[in-house]
Amino acid sequence: MKKTTHQPVERDAHDLVLRSLQLEKTLESSGESVVIKDLDAVITFWNPQATALYGFTSDEALGHSLRELHAADLSEEAYSRVLDRVRSGKPSTATTDRKKKNGEIVHVLIRTTPLFDENGVLVGESTITRDLSDIRRAEDALDVAKAALKEKLAANRNLKTEVASRRKSELAMRDMNLAMERTVQKMKALQVENETLLNLSELLQSCTDWEEANATVLETTQRLFPGISGSLFIYRESRDVLMHAVSWGDSSLTSSTSAQPEPLHPEDCWALRLGRPHSVNSPGAFRCRHLHGSTQPSICLPVHGQGQALGLLVLSVDADEDIKHRLTALASRIGPGFANLKLRESLRSLALRDTLTGLYNRRYMEEALKRLFLSSRHSDKPFSVLMIDIDHFKRFNDTFGHAAGDAVLAAIAKCLKNTVRTTDFACRYGGEELVVLMPDTSLDSAMERADVIRVAIRESSITHDGQTLPACTASFGVAVSPTYGDNTPDLFKAADAALYRAKAEGRDRVCAAEASTPALAEASKAVSKAASKAV
Repeated sequence: MKKTTHQPVERDAHDLVLRSLQLEKTLESSGESVVIKDLDAVITFWNPQATALYGFTSDEALGHSLRELHAADLSEEAYSRVLDRVRSGKPSTATTDRKKKNGEIVHVLIRTTPLFDENGVLVGESTITRDLSDIRRAEDALDVAKAALKEKLAANRNLKTEVASRRKSELAMRDMNLAMERTVQKMKALQVENETLLNLSELLQSCTDWEEANATVLETTQRLFPGISGSLFIYRESRDVLMHAVSWGDSSLTSSTSAQPEPLHPEDCWALRLGRPHSVNSPGAFRCRHLHGSTQPSICLPVHGQGQALGLLVLSVDADEDIKHRLTALASRIGPGFANLKLRESLRSLALRDTLTGLYNRRYMEEALKRLFLSSRHSDKPFSVLMIDIDHFKRFNDTFGHAAGDAVLAAIAKCLKNTVRTTDFACRYGGEELVVLMPDTSLDSAMERADVIRVAIRESSITHDGQTLPACTASFGVAVSPTYGDNTPDLFKAADAALYRAKAEGRDRVCAAEASTPALAEASKAVSKAASKAV
Protein backbone atom coordinates (compact mmCIF):
# COMPACT_ATOMS: atom_id res chain seq x y z
CA MET A 1 0.00 0.00 0.00
CA LYS A 2 1.34 3.47 -0.97
CA LYS A 3 2.43 5.82 1.75
CA THR A 4 0.61 9.12 1.77
CA THR A 5 2.22 12.50 2.11
CA HIS A 6 1.26 15.58 4.08
CA GLN A 7 1.86 17.93 1.12
CA PRO A 8 -1.90 18.30 0.26
CA VAL A 9 -2.68 19.18 3.88
CA GLU A 10 0.03 21.85 3.90
CA ARG A 11 -1.29 23.28 0.63
CA ASP A 12 -4.83 23.30 2.09
CA ALA A 13 -3.61 25.22 5.17
CA HIS A 14 -1.77 27.71 2.95
CA ASP A 15 -4.91 28.23 0.84
CA LEU A 16 -7.04 28.74 3.96
CA VAL A 17 -4.65 31.46 5.20
CA LEU A 18 -4.70 33.11 1.77
CA ARG A 19 -8.50 33.09 1.65
CA SER A 20 -8.67 34.53 5.20
CA LEU A 21 -6.39 37.41 4.14
CA GLN A 22 -8.58 38.03 1.10
CA LEU A 23 -11.69 38.16 3.32
CA GLU A 24 -9.97 40.64 5.67
CA LYS A 25 -9.02 42.79 2.68
CA THR A 26 -12.67 42.76 1.50
CA LEU A 27 -13.84 44.00 4.93
CA GLU A 28 -11.16 46.71 4.96
CA SER A 29 -12.37 48.03 1.58
CA SER A 30 -16.11 47.69 2.25
CA GLY A 31 -16.70 51.48 2.45
CA GLU A 32 -18.35 51.25 5.89
CA SER A 33 -17.02 51.36 9.43
CA VAL A 34 -16.65 47.66 10.41
CA VAL A 35 -15.70 46.65 13.96
CA ILE A 36 -15.54 43.04 15.22
CA LYS A 37 -15.35 42.29 18.95
CA ASP A 38 -15.42 39.20 21.16
CA LEU A 39 -17.95 38.39 23.90
CA ASP A 40 -16.17 40.77 26.32
CA ALA A 41 -16.49 43.64 23.82
CA VAL A 42 -12.75 43.52 23.11
CA ILE A 43 -11.86 44.68 19.57
CA THR A 44 -10.53 41.95 17.24
CA PHE A 45 -10.96 43.79 13.91
CA TRP A 46 -10.93 47.54 13.18
CA ASN A 47 -10.99 48.68 9.54
CA PRO A 48 -9.78 52.07 8.15
CA GLN A 49 -13.34 53.44 8.00
CA ALA A 50 -13.66 52.89 11.78
CA THR A 51 -10.48 54.93 12.22
CA ALA A 52 -11.95 57.71 10.03
CA LEU A 53 -15.16 57.72 12.09
CA TYR A 54 -13.81 57.49 15.65
CA GLY A 55 -10.22 58.71 15.34
CA PHE A 56 -8.62 55.65 16.96
CA THR A 57 -6.08 53.81 14.81
CA SER A 58 -6.18 50.05 14.36
CA ASP A 59 -3.17 49.65 16.67
CA GLU A 60 -4.91 51.75 19.33
CA ALA A 61 -8.15 49.79 19.01
CA LEU A 62 -7.15 46.13 18.65
CA GLY A 63 -7.08 44.26 21.95
CA HIS A 64 -8.96 47.06 23.77
CA SER A 65 -12.56 47.03 24.94
CA LEU A 66 -15.25 49.49 23.90
CA ARG A 67 -15.01 50.94 27.43
CA GLU A 68 -11.45 52.08 26.62
CA LEU A 69 -12.43 53.63 23.27
CA HIS A 70 -15.57 55.35 21.99
CA ALA A 71 -17.83 53.97 24.76
CA ALA A 72 -15.75 55.51 27.55
CA ASP A 73 -18.49 57.99 28.54
CA LEU A 74 -21.20 55.36 28.99
CA SER A 75 -22.52 54.74 32.49
CA GLU A 76 -21.92 51.35 34.07
CA GLU A 77 -25.57 50.50 33.51
CA ALA A 78 -25.46 51.51 29.84
CA TYR A 79 -22.19 49.65 29.23
CA SER A 80 -23.66 46.57 30.97
CA ARG A 81 -26.50 46.69 28.43
CA VAL A 82 -23.93 46.77 25.62
CA LEU A 83 -22.24 43.63 27.00
CA ASP A 84 -25.62 41.91 27.41
CA ARG A 85 -26.42 42.67 23.80
CA VAL A 86 -23.06 41.29 22.56
CA ARG A 87 -23.56 38.08 24.54
CA SER A 88 -27.22 37.65 23.56
CA GLY A 89 -26.40 36.46 20.03
CA LYS A 90 -29.15 38.67 18.58
CA PRO A 91 -28.78 41.33 15.83
CA SER A 92 -29.74 44.90 16.66
CA THR A 93 -30.18 48.33 15.06
CA ALA A 94 -30.03 51.60 16.99
CA THR A 95 -29.06 55.27 16.74
CA THR A 96 -26.94 56.72 19.53
CA ASP A 97 -24.14 59.14 20.38
CA ARG A 98 -20.49 58.07 20.63
CA LYS A 99 -17.39 60.01 21.64
CA LYS A 100 -14.50 60.29 19.19
CA LYS A 101 -10.87 60.24 20.27
CA ASN A 102 -10.69 64.04 20.09
CA GLY A 103 -13.71 64.38 22.39
CA GLU A 104 -16.18 65.28 19.65
CA ILE A 105 -19.61 63.63 19.92
CA VAL A 106 -20.80 61.86 16.77
CA HIS A 107 -24.41 60.72 16.15
CA VAL A 108 -24.36 57.26 14.53
CA LEU A 109 -26.57 54.45 13.21
CA ILE A 110 -25.30 51.12 14.58
CA ARG A 111 -26.20 47.70 13.12
CA THR A 112 -24.84 44.64 14.95
CA THR A 113 -24.68 41.05 13.76
CA PRO A 114 -23.72 38.06 15.97
CA LEU A 115 -20.77 35.92 14.87
CA PHE A 116 -20.73 32.13 15.25
CA ASP A 117 -17.94 29.61 14.69
CA GLU A 118 -18.27 26.53 12.48
CA ASN A 119 -19.96 24.63 15.33
CA GLY A 120 -22.63 27.30 15.78
CA VAL A 121 -21.10 28.65 19.01
CA LEU A 122 -21.43 32.41 19.56
CA VAL A 123 -17.93 33.96 19.49
CA GLY A 124 -18.50 37.66 19.06
CA GLU A 125 -20.27 40.43 17.22
CA SER A 126 -19.69 42.55 14.11
CA THR A 127 -20.78 46.20 14.05
CA ILE A 128 -21.36 48.32 10.94
CA THR A 129 -21.66 52.04 11.78
CA ARG A 130 -22.85 55.04 9.76
CA ASP A 131 -22.36 58.72 10.71
CA LEU A 132 -25.75 60.51 10.99
CA SER A 133 -24.32 63.80 12.28
CA ASP A 134 -25.04 65.65 8.99
CA ILE A 135 -28.70 64.66 9.10
CA ARG A 136 -29.00 65.79 12.73
CA ARG A 137 -27.36 69.14 11.89
CA ALA A 138 -29.75 69.62 8.96
CA GLU A 139 -32.75 68.93 11.20
CA ASP A 140 -31.39 71.37 13.84
CA ALA A 141 -30.87 74.00 11.15
CA LEU A 142 -34.45 73.53 9.96
CA ASP A 143 -35.77 73.96 13.51
CA VAL A 144 -33.71 77.13 13.99
CA ALA A 145 -34.89 78.58 10.67
CA LYS A 146 -38.54 77.88 11.48
CA ALA A 147 -38.16 79.40 14.95
CA ALA A 148 -36.52 82.55 13.54
CA LEU A 149 -39.25 83.06 10.99
CA LYS A 150 -41.98 82.57 13.58
CA GLU A 151 -40.34 85.16 15.86
CA LYS A 152 -40.18 87.66 13.03
CA LEU A 153 -43.84 87.16 12.13
CA ALA A 154 -44.88 87.57 15.79
CA ALA A 155 -42.94 90.84 16.08
CA ASN A 156 -44.55 92.29 12.93
CA ARG A 157 -48.09 91.03 13.58
CA ASN A 158 -49.48 94.44 14.74
CA LEU A 159 -47.58 96.61 12.28
CA LYS A 160 -49.91 97.50 9.37
CA THR A 161 -47.16 99.28 7.54
CA GLU A 162 -45.21 96.05 7.30
CA VAL A 163 -48.09 93.95 5.95
CA ALA A 164 -46.49 93.78 2.54
CA SER A 165 -43.14 92.92 4.07
CA ARG A 166 -44.76 90.26 6.23
CA ARG A 167 -46.55 88.81 3.21
CA LYS A 168 -43.25 88.69 1.42
CA SER A 169 -41.69 87.03 4.44
CA GLU A 170 -44.49 84.52 4.59
CA LEU A 171 -44.00 83.65 0.94
CA ALA A 172 -40.26 83.41 1.52
CA MET A 173 -40.86 81.21 4.55
CA ARG A 174 -43.17 79.01 2.53
CA ASP A 175 -40.62 78.64 -0.22
CA MET A 176 -37.89 78.02 2.31
CA ASN A 177 -39.99 75.46 4.13
CA LEU A 178 -40.79 73.71 0.88
CA ALA A 179 -37.11 73.74 -0.08
CA MET A 180 -36.08 72.53 3.35
CA GLU A 181 -38.77 69.86 3.34
CA ARG A 182 -37.59 68.70 -0.08
CA THR A 183 -34.04 68.64 1.22
CA VAL A 184 -35.04 66.70 4.33
CA GLN A 185 -37.17 64.30 2.27
CA LYS A 186 -34.26 63.77 -0.10
CA MET A 187 -31.90 63.19 2.83
CA LYS A 188 -34.36 60.82 4.43
CA ALA A 189 -34.77 58.97 1.14
CA LEU A 190 -30.98 58.84 0.84
CA GLN A 191 -30.78 57.53 4.41
CA VAL A 192 -33.40 54.85 3.67
CA GLU A 193 -31.54 53.88 0.49
CA ASN A 194 -28.21 53.73 2.33
CA GLU A 195 -29.77 51.63 5.07
CA THR A 196 -31.24 49.32 2.41
CA LEU A 197 -27.81 48.98 0.76
CA LEU A 198 -26.21 48.43 4.16
CA ASN A 199 -28.79 45.74 4.89
CA LEU A 200 -28.04 44.18 1.48
CA SER A 201 -24.32 44.03 2.36
CA GLU A 202 -25.09 42.39 5.70
CA LEU A 203 -27.45 39.86 4.17
CA LEU A 204 -25.01 38.94 1.39
CA GLN A 205 -22.27 38.45 3.98
CA SER A 206 -24.59 35.99 5.77
CA CYS A 207 -25.89 34.10 2.71
CA THR A 208 -24.90 30.42 2.63
CA ASP A 209 -25.58 29.72 -1.06
CA TRP A 210 -26.21 31.43 -4.39
CA GLU A 211 -29.97 30.91 -4.26
CA GLU A 212 -30.17 33.03 -1.10
CA ALA A 213 -27.83 35.65 -2.55
CA ASN A 214 -29.80 35.96 -5.80
CA ALA A 215 -33.09 36.27 -3.89
CA THR A 216 -31.57 39.01 -1.72
CA VAL A 217 -30.42 40.98 -4.78
CA LEU A 218 -33.85 40.54 -6.39
CA GLU A 219 -35.76 41.84 -3.36
CA THR A 220 -33.40 44.79 -2.80
CA THR A 221 -33.40 45.89 -6.46
CA GLN A 222 -37.21 45.78 -6.63
CA ARG A 223 -37.40 47.84 -3.44
CA LEU A 224 -34.94 50.50 -4.66
CA PHE A 225 -36.17 50.62 -8.27
CA PRO A 226 -39.86 49.68 -8.26
CA GLY A 227 -41.43 49.09 -11.66
CA ILE A 228 -38.07 48.63 -13.41
CA SER A 229 -37.44 45.28 -15.14
CA GLY A 230 -34.06 43.60 -15.15
CA SER A 231 -31.92 40.49 -14.82
CA LEU A 232 -28.79 39.34 -13.01
CA PHE A 233 -26.16 37.14 -14.66
CA ILE A 234 -23.27 35.39 -12.87
CA TYR A 235 -19.97 34.19 -14.34
CA ARG A 236 -19.64 30.43 -14.12
CA GLU A 237 -16.37 28.97 -12.83
CA SER A 238 -14.87 28.58 -16.32
CA ARG A 239 -15.47 32.34 -16.88
CA ASP A 240 -16.34 31.73 -20.54
CA VAL A 241 -20.02 32.69 -20.19
CA LEU A 242 -22.38 34.24 -17.65
CA MET A 243 -25.35 32.17 -16.51
CA HIS A 244 -28.78 33.68 -15.84
CA ALA A 245 -29.37 33.97 -12.09
CA VAL A 246 -32.67 35.81 -11.63
CA SER A 247 -35.05 38.22 -13.46
CA TRP A 248 -37.79 40.60 -12.37
CA GLY A 249 -40.51 42.52 -14.19
CA ASP A 250 -40.76 42.19 -17.98
CA SER A 251 -37.93 39.82 -18.93
CA SER A 252 -38.26 40.40 -22.71
CA LEU A 253 -35.29 42.80 -22.59
CA THR A 254 -32.86 40.28 -21.12
CA SER A 255 -33.86 37.03 -22.79
CA SER A 256 -34.38 35.60 -26.23
CA THR A 257 -37.62 34.06 -27.45
CA SER A 258 -36.92 30.92 -25.38
CA ALA A 259 -38.53 30.51 -21.98
CA GLN A 260 -35.19 30.00 -20.22
CA PRO A 261 -32.70 32.89 -20.69
CA GLU A 262 -29.63 31.86 -22.64
CA PRO A 263 -26.08 32.11 -21.27
CA LEU A 264 -24.55 35.51 -21.92
CA HIS A 265 -21.16 35.72 -23.65
CA PRO A 266 -18.87 38.50 -22.32
CA GLU A 267 -18.08 39.74 -25.84
CA ASP A 268 -21.82 40.38 -26.41
CA CYS A 269 -21.97 43.11 -23.73
CA TRP A 270 -20.31 46.52 -24.05
CA ALA A 271 -20.30 47.00 -20.27
CA LEU A 272 -18.22 43.83 -19.73
CA ARG A 273 -15.90 44.73 -22.60
CA LEU A 274 -15.41 48.31 -21.37
CA GLY A 275 -15.38 47.45 -17.66
CA ARG A 276 -17.91 50.18 -16.78
CA PRO A 277 -21.68 50.85 -17.00
CA HIS A 278 -23.07 51.16 -20.53
CA SER A 279 -26.46 52.80 -21.10
CA VAL A 280 -28.64 53.07 -24.22
CA ASN A 281 -30.94 56.12 -24.15
CA SER A 282 -31.45 56.83 -27.86
CA PRO A 283 -32.19 54.80 -31.01
CA GLY A 284 -28.74 55.50 -32.51
CA ALA A 285 -26.72 54.33 -29.47
CA PHE A 286 -24.52 51.22 -29.57
CA ARG A 287 -26.60 48.32 -28.30
CA CYS A 288 -25.35 45.10 -26.73
CA ARG A 289 -25.93 41.96 -28.80
CA HIS A 290 -27.45 40.13 -25.81
CA LEU A 291 -30.43 42.55 -25.91
CA HIS A 292 -31.68 40.73 -29.03
CA GLY A 293 -32.53 43.89 -30.99
CA SER A 294 -34.67 45.48 -28.26
CA THR A 295 -35.43 49.19 -28.79
CA GLN A 296 -36.12 49.91 -25.09
CA PRO A 297 -33.75 52.15 -23.09
CA SER A 298 -31.40 50.03 -20.99
CA ILE A 299 -28.29 50.02 -18.86
CA CYS A 300 -25.76 47.24 -18.19
CA LEU A 301 -23.58 47.36 -15.05
CA PRO A 302 -20.67 44.99 -14.34
CA VAL A 303 -20.60 43.59 -10.80
CA HIS A 304 -17.00 43.63 -9.56
CA GLY A 305 -15.45 41.94 -6.53
CA GLN A 306 -11.85 41.18 -5.57
CA GLY A 307 -10.53 42.87 -8.71
CA GLN A 308 -12.56 40.98 -11.31
CA ALA A 309 -16.00 40.98 -12.89
CA LEU A 310 -18.28 38.48 -11.12
CA GLY A 311 -21.56 39.21 -12.85
CA LEU A 312 -23.74 41.67 -14.75
CA LEU A 313 -26.89 43.67 -13.95
CA VAL A 314 -29.12 44.48 -16.96
CA LEU A 315 -32.05 46.88 -16.39
CA SER A 316 -34.71 48.33 -18.69
CA VAL A 317 -34.60 52.02 -17.73
CA ASP A 318 -33.78 55.41 -19.23
CA ALA A 319 -30.87 56.00 -16.86
CA ASP A 320 -30.09 59.63 -15.98
CA GLU A 321 -27.07 60.55 -13.86
CA ASP A 322 -28.96 60.07 -10.59
CA ILE A 323 -30.14 56.56 -11.54
CA LYS A 324 -26.65 55.67 -12.80
CA HIS A 325 -25.18 56.78 -9.48
CA ARG A 326 -27.74 54.78 -7.48
CA LEU A 327 -27.31 51.67 -9.66
CA THR A 328 -23.52 51.92 -9.37
CA ALA A 329 -23.89 52.06 -5.57
CA LEU A 330 -26.08 48.94 -5.75
CA ALA A 331 -23.56 47.06 -7.91
CA SER A 332 -20.71 48.11 -5.58
CA ARG A 333 -22.51 46.41 -2.66
CA ILE A 334 -23.34 43.25 -4.59
CA GLY A 335 -19.75 42.67 -5.74
CA PRO A 336 -18.05 42.27 -2.31
CA GLY A 337 -20.94 40.09 -1.13
CA PHE A 338 -20.60 37.78 -4.14
CA ALA A 339 -16.80 37.72 -3.74
CA ASN A 340 -17.21 36.75 -0.09
CA LEU A 341 -19.66 33.97 -1.01
CA LYS A 342 -17.26 32.60 -3.67
CA LEU A 343 -14.43 32.74 -1.13
CA ARG A 344 -16.44 30.88 1.49
CA GLU A 345 -17.46 28.26 -1.07
CA SER A 346 -13.79 27.78 -1.99
CA LEU A 347 -12.79 27.51 1.67
CA ARG A 348 -15.53 24.96 2.34
CA SER A 349 -14.49 22.93 -0.68
CA LEU A 350 -10.81 23.05 0.28
CA ALA A 351 -11.59 22.07 3.85
CA LEU A 352 -13.89 19.14 3.05
CA ARG A 353 -13.34 17.77 -0.44
CA ASP A 354 -10.59 16.16 -2.46
CA THR A 355 -10.03 18.22 -5.63
CA LEU A 356 -9.79 15.34 -8.13
CA THR A 357 -12.52 12.98 -6.91
CA GLY A 358 -14.94 15.28 -5.09
CA LEU A 359 -14.92 12.81 -2.17
CA TYR A 360 -14.33 13.91 1.41
CA ASN A 361 -10.62 14.42 2.04
CA ARG A 362 -8.50 12.72 4.68
CA ARG A 363 -8.76 15.61 7.12
CA TYR A 364 -12.55 15.44 7.07
CA MET A 365 -12.42 11.63 7.34
CA GLU A 366 -10.36 11.85 10.54
CA GLU A 367 -12.84 14.32 12.07
CA ALA A 368 -15.77 12.10 11.04
CA LEU A 369 -14.09 9.09 12.64
CA LYS A 370 -13.79 10.93 15.95
CA ARG A 371 -17.51 11.69 15.88
CA LEU A 372 -18.38 8.11 14.92
CA PHE A 373 -16.31 6.63 17.77
CA LEU A 374 -18.01 8.96 20.27
CA SER A 375 -21.48 8.22 18.86
CA SER A 376 -20.81 4.47 18.85
CA ARG A 377 -19.75 4.50 22.50
CA HIS A 378 -22.75 6.58 23.50
CA SER A 379 -25.38 4.61 21.55
CA ASP A 380 -23.70 1.20 21.85
CA LYS A 381 -24.18 0.70 18.09
CA PRO A 382 -21.44 -0.49 15.71
CA PHE A 383 -20.13 1.31 12.65
CA SER A 384 -18.14 -0.17 9.77
CA VAL A 385 -15.19 0.89 7.64
CA LEU A 386 -14.72 -0.18 4.01
CA MET A 387 -11.14 0.15 2.78
CA ILE A 388 -11.02 0.08 -1.04
CA ASP A 389 -8.02 -0.23 -3.34
CA ILE A 390 -8.25 -0.09 -7.15
CA ASP A 391 -6.71 -3.28 -8.57
CA HIS A 392 -3.59 -2.96 -10.76
CA PHE A 393 -3.83 0.81 -10.68
CA LYS A 394 -0.06 1.31 -11.11
CA ARG A 395 -0.03 -0.91 -14.17
CA PHE A 396 -3.02 1.03 -15.50
CA ASN A 397 -1.15 4.33 -15.03
CA ASP A 398 1.96 2.93 -16.72
CA THR A 399 -0.08 1.68 -19.70
CA PHE A 400 -2.53 4.53 -20.34
CA GLY A 401 -0.88 7.49 -18.62
CA HIS A 402 -1.58 9.45 -15.45
CA ALA A 403 -4.31 11.56 -17.07
CA ALA A 404 -6.26 8.38 -17.79
CA GLY A 405 -5.52 7.21 -14.25
CA ASP A 406 -7.03 10.42 -12.91
CA ALA A 407 -10.09 9.82 -15.11
CA VAL A 408 -10.44 6.32 -13.62
CA LEU A 409 -10.20 7.68 -10.06
CA ALA A 410 -12.80 10.35 -10.81
CA ALA A 411 -15.16 7.83 -12.46
CA ILE A 412 -14.89 5.32 -9.60
CA ALA A 413 -15.41 8.14 -7.09
CA LYS A 414 -18.58 9.14 -8.96
CA CYS A 415 -19.75 5.50 -8.95
CA LEU A 416 -19.03 5.36 -5.21
CA LYS A 417 -21.01 8.54 -4.48
CA ASN A 418 -23.96 7.17 -6.47
CA THR A 419 -23.88 3.83 -4.63
CA VAL A 420 -23.33 4.63 -0.93
CA ARG A 421 -26.14 5.69 1.35
CA THR A 422 -26.76 9.35 2.15
CA THR A 423 -25.65 8.68 5.74
CA ASP A 424 -22.29 7.20 4.66
CA PHE A 425 -19.03 9.12 4.25
CA ALA A 426 -17.10 8.34 1.05
CA CYS A 427 -13.49 9.58 1.39
CA ARG A 428 -10.22 9.55 -0.51
CA TYR A 429 -7.64 8.04 1.86
CA GLY A 430 -4.63 8.55 -0.39
CA GLY A 431 -3.47 7.63 -3.91
CA GLU A 432 -5.90 5.05 -5.32
CA GLU A 433 -7.15 4.04 -1.83
CA LEU A 434 -10.69 5.02 -0.86
CA VAL A 435 -12.53 4.66 2.43
CA VAL A 436 -16.26 4.52 3.21
CA LEU A 437 -17.43 5.13 6.79
CA MET A 438 -20.82 3.51 7.46
CA PRO A 439 -22.58 4.62 10.70
CA ASP A 440 -24.87 2.20 12.55
CA THR A 441 -23.83 -0.69 10.29
CA SER A 442 -23.00 -4.25 11.33
CA LEU A 443 -20.29 -6.34 9.70
CA ASP A 444 -22.77 -8.45 7.72
CA SER A 445 -24.59 -5.37 6.38
CA ALA A 446 -21.28 -3.70 5.52
CA MET A 447 -20.17 -6.81 3.61
CA GLU A 448 -23.40 -6.76 1.58
CA ARG A 449 -23.04 -3.04 0.80
CA ALA A 450 -19.37 -3.52 -0.13
CA ASP A 451 -20.28 -6.24 -2.62
CA VAL A 452 -22.90 -3.96 -4.22
CA ILE A 453 -20.25 -1.25 -4.63
CA ARG A 454 -17.72 -3.80 -5.97
CA VAL A 455 -20.13 -4.97 -8.70
CA ALA A 456 -21.04 -1.38 -9.61
CA ILE A 457 -17.33 -0.51 -10.06
CA ARG A 458 -16.67 -3.62 -12.15
CA GLU A 459 -19.65 -2.92 -14.43
CA SER A 460 -18.96 0.80 -14.88
CA SER A 461 -17.83 2.07 -18.29
CA ILE A 462 -15.00 4.61 -18.27
CA THR A 463 -13.98 6.80 -21.22
CA HIS A 464 -11.04 9.17 -21.60
CA ASP A 465 -10.28 11.39 -24.59
CA GLY A 466 -13.01 9.61 -26.55
CA GLN A 467 -11.53 6.17 -25.80
CA THR A 468 -13.29 3.49 -23.75
CA LEU A 469 -10.88 2.21 -21.11
CA PRO A 470 -10.71 -1.40 -19.87
CA ALA A 471 -13.03 -2.24 -16.99
CA CYS A 472 -11.57 -1.67 -13.53
CA THR A 473 -12.03 -3.75 -10.42
CA ALA A 474 -11.41 -3.04 -6.75
CA SER A 475 -10.62 -5.04 -3.63
CA PHE A 476 -12.34 -4.38 -0.29
CA GLY A 477 -11.40 -4.84 3.33
CA VAL A 478 -14.19 -4.49 5.91
CA ALA A 479 -13.86 -3.96 9.66
CA VAL A 480 -16.42 -3.01 12.28
CA SER A 481 -16.00 -1.02 15.50
CA PRO A 482 -15.77 -1.78 18.36
CA THR A 483 -15.21 -5.48 17.47
CA TYR A 484 -11.93 -4.81 15.68
CA GLY A 485 -10.95 -1.62 17.45
CA ASP A 486 -12.33 1.36 19.30
CA ASN A 487 -9.71 3.73 17.88
CA THR A 488 -8.58 4.66 14.38
CA PRO A 489 -5.20 2.86 14.26
CA ASP A 490 -6.61 -0.51 15.40
CA LEU A 491 -9.73 -0.31 13.23
CA PHE A 492 -7.80 0.71 10.10
CA LYS A 493 -5.15 -1.94 10.77
CA ALA A 494 -7.90 -4.61 10.79
CA ALA A 495 -9.52 -3.24 7.60
CA ASP A 496 -6.10 -2.95 5.94
CA ALA A 497 -5.26 -6.57 6.76
CA ALA A 498 -8.58 -7.68 5.26
CA LEU A 499 -7.83 -5.61 2.14
CA TYR A 500 -4.43 -7.26 1.73
CA ARG A 501 -6.08 -10.65 2.07
CA ALA A 502 -8.56 -9.72 -0.69
CA LYS A 503 -5.61 -8.76 -2.89
CA ALA A 504 -3.75 -11.99 -2.10
CA GLU A 505 -6.82 -14.14 -2.83
CA GLY A 506 -7.20 -12.82 -6.37
CA ARG A 507 -8.56 -9.24 -6.13
CA ASP A 508 -12.05 -8.03 -7.11
CA ARG A 509 -13.49 -9.36 -3.87
CA VAL A 510 -14.61 -8.35 -0.38
CA CYS A 511 -12.88 -9.72 2.72
CA ALA A 512 -13.90 -9.14 6.32
CA ALA A 513 -11.44 -8.45 9.09
CA GLU A 514 -10.60 -11.33 11.36
CA ALA A 515 -8.89 -11.65 14.70
CA SER A 516 -5.21 -12.02 13.89
CA THR A 517 -1.83 -11.37 15.38
CA PRO A 518 0.52 -8.70 14.06
CA ALA A 519 2.66 -11.47 12.61
CA LEU A 520 -0.25 -12.79 10.53
CA ALA A 521 -1.01 -9.27 9.33
CA GLU A 522 2.58 -8.84 8.17
CA ALA A 523 2.40 -12.23 6.47
CA SER A 524 -0.71 -11.10 4.59
CA LYS A 525 1.15 -8.03 3.37
CA ALA A 526 4.06 -10.19 2.23
CA VAL A 527 1.69 -12.51 0.33
CA SER A 528 0.06 -9.51 -1.34
CA LYS A 529 3.38 -8.07 -2.44
CA ALA A 530 4.49 -11.44 -3.79
CA ALA A 531 1.24 -11.82 -5.72
CA SER A 532 1.63 -8.32 -7.14
CA LYS A 533 5.14 -9.11 -8.40
CA ALA A 534 3.93 -12.36 -9.93
CA VAL A 535 1.32 -10.50 -11.96
